[in-house]
Amino acid sequence: MTALSIVQLYPDLLGVTGDRGNVEVLAARASLAGHPAEVALVGIGDADPASTDIVVIGNGPLSALRTVQQDLAARRDWLAEHLAGGGVVLAVGGGAELLSAGVDLLDGTSVPGLGLVSARVARTRQRRVGYVVADTPDGRLVGFEDHASVWTPEPGADPASRYGSVVAGNGSIVDGYETFRVDGLYATNVQGPVLPLNPQLADALLSRAFARHGVEYAAGPEHDRVDAHARAARAEIERLATSKRFTAIQL
Repeated sequence: MTALSIVQLYPDLLGVTGDRGNVEVLAARASLAGHPAEVALVGIGDADPASTDIVVIGNGPLSALRTVQQDLAARRDWLAEHLAGGGVVLAVGGGAELLSAGVDLLDGTSVPGLGLVSARVARTRQRRVGYVVADTPDGRLVGFEDHASVWTPEPGADPASRYGSVVAGNGSIVDGYETFRVDGLYATNVQGPVLPLNPQLADALLSRAFARHGVEYAAGPEHDRVDAHARAARAEIERLATSKRFTAIQL
């Protein structure tokens, strides 16, 4: 039995789209597989946890991004070492944007990023709102998108880092893609939160997290009973996503 260590960064500032739900799904699925999970909430000024398997960074408004940016930048080496050691990072929305090369704003200024994802974010006047569906190596990714930003890979960026090819909706990456995956780092604009609707993604994160301990994670019958709810919701989202309902509003 291996205990899973999950850290949620800035839950009071970056958690506006149900991001705690992502933490709860990871902990619950680990428990169903027979492994306890320990969750630590880390805020501005708190020490970097000594032992971490998965880091979750949630979504928030621009004001929150500016508030946490300096503290997060000071944690860059810790995050990079965590990933190099086989760890996992799941970042959503604004939290994901801070892991890019930077966020260019409509007023001509920018918010510096950590450069862990080789892409740059540009805020736009068009807000992409609605359901999104994308095909990924781990299965179909579904959820809700609500963002006014476009990610552009930097020159020389690995094309394979574009995790999902959009089937319906907009996505946040130019040329019809959604979510970056760089080793164990997943930067996404799929909200809702993303993991309750996408157990296959949660299992991919858990598989990597447990592998660093030499443990093989496997979903079982208990997971399947829970996943029946996700399958029903996913089917309805896919139906709505392909019915050509609104996908953007002009700001």
